[in-house]
Amino acid sequence: MSVLQERVWAGRLPLEIRLASSECRIYDQSDPYLISVPRLCYLPLLLPRLHAFFSPVLIADPTTTPIYDGYFTYDSVPLKWHLPIGLLYDIYVLSSSQDPATPPLPFKLILHFQNGSGLNLISAEPAVLHDAFINSVKEADFLRTGTAKPIMSLSAADSRALWGSVQSHDMATYKRIYNSLLPQNFRNIPIRIYLPSGPDGEKASIKVVQAHIPPTVNSTPSAAGGASRTSTTTQTLGSALRSLMPSLFPSSRTPVLARTVLHGAVVPLGSQLEELARNATYTDGWLGVVVVMNS
Repeated sequence: MSVLQERVWAGRLPLEIRLASSECRIYDQSDPYLISVPRLCYLPLLLPRLHAFFSPVLIADPTTTPIYDGYFTYDSVPLKWHLPIGLLYDIYVLSSSQDPATPPLPFKLILHFQNGSGLNLISAEPAVLHDAFINSVKEADFLRTGTAKPIMSLSAADSRALWGSVQSHDMATYKRIYNSLLPQNFRNIPIRIYLPSGPDGEKASIKVVQAHIPPTVNSTPSAAGGASRTSTTTQTLGSALRSLMPSLFPSSRTPVLARTVLHGAVVPLGSQLEELARNATYTDGWLGVVVVMNS
């Protein structure tokens, strides 16, 4: 495993989780639940321990309050549980931080168990979370290879072990299974670009840009005598962003208007996309790049 992969897996995020005041029987709120979690973790995996921790102070009967009815908000915005915790933090906190070098920590979340039906949130039941993860892995696999055959060829045991390694943060097991899905040559790079909302934008809305981005770029410079010759260059993060959103990234080398964040770190625009896709994806195989406007 590369040093970059190891650092991605070593990344952690401190959380401060409080029960929604409207659901708490203590007037001035109960004590928060404090925990440090891997950035690659998913919020629903915390629900059983949170339900147990807050049960004594729930207004509703905890024995009839389903664990997986729980959902989280940040700054009153319901969070999409199928996104990794680190990516959620980058989208909602880092993208608007006044000083990206010293972002606010911990990540302060509010836990709710009531009134989630009107928010169009998908159930966070374990089977649903597993299926959402595997479907995302399949989609990334299809972009890389042009077929979902690699992931579909996994044995049932390896498919379960892949998700199990994410739940238990077992890097060795994950590496063994996931690396078997990576082709020698990528057809496209599985990448999603998350854009910040404008000054008057709706906080809850996340704009996501996704396109077929090949690992190389063909160019046809003019040669002497009027002839032309096609050459191939490696696709970089900057060249991909310039082709997708030239108004935000007029230069493929210099972050003139905005910079890019991956796993909480600013990524140089000259980074090779295929190298990132092999070593710095989230556990579902996707690069989740957050655009942060320069101040």
